[in-house]
Amino acid sequence: MKKRMSVLLLSSFILFSCVEEKQRKASQEQFVLNINILNADGNVSYLHKLTDSKTIVSDSAIIKNNKVVFKGTVAYPERYLLTITNVFGGKLIILENDSINIEANKDDLTKAIISDSPINTELSNVQQKSMRIYDKMDLFFPDLQRARLENDAEKLSEITLKMKAIEQENIDFNYTYASENPNSYISAMILNDLSKRDSIDISKIKNIYDTFSDEVKKNADAEQINLLLSVH
Repeated sequence: MKKRMSVLLLSSFILFSCVEEKQRKASQEQFVLNINILNADGNVSYLHKLTDSKTIVSDSAIIKNNKVVFKGTVAYPERYLLTITNVFGGKLIILENDSINIEANKDDLTKAIISDSPINTELSNVQQKSMRIYDKMDLFFPDLQRARLENDAEKLSEITLKMKAIEQENIDFNYTYASENPNSYISAMILNDLSKRDSIDISKIKNIYDTFSDEVKKNADAEQINLLLSVH
C-alpha cells in the first residue's frame, strides 16, 4: 500500500511539474539571459549566433555592476556562443524563449554555470559524458610521445588505432543519444554536427532524422540536415 501511494504521489508530482513547466514557458515570449560576473565592469559581452557557415554577432552589451542582460526572441531553440572581452574562452548556450541565468568566471568563461534551463542542463550532461570518453585518450599520450621519440612506427600505429577506437566510441555515443531522444532539439544539433564529418553514414543520418518529431524538424539544425539529405 505504501509503495502504491509513493508511486501515485510521484506521478502526481511529475504531472504537476510538467503542467507548471508548460505554463511557465507558454507565458514567456522572449528569452531573458541574465549574466553575473565579478570584476568585469566595462568589458563588452557578445552573443554570437552559430550558423551553418559562419558565426554572426547578434547582440552586444557592456557589463555594469557585475551584470549584463540580453533579451530577444527565437523561433526554436538555437545555439549561441557567449564571449566577453578580456575574459578567456566562450560559453556555448542554447537559447529558447525562457529565463536563463549564468554565473560566469572572470578567469575562464568556459567554466560558467548555467541554471534555470533544463535544455542547457541536458546539453551539459551530454558534453560531460562525451568528455569522459575522450579523457580515455590521456592514458596514451606518454606512450605516444615515447614512440615518436624512438621512431617506433609499429607502436605508433598500435596507439593510433586505440585512439581511433575511442573517437569512434564517442561518435557512437552521440548517434545513440540522437536516436534515443527524437523529441530533443539537442539531438538535431548533435546529428547536424555528425553530418559535417569527413566520413559520414548518410543512411544512418536519414534514419535518425526521420524519427524526429515535427517540432524538432523545424529547428535550424534539423533544416540543415534535411538540406543535406535532399542532395543525396
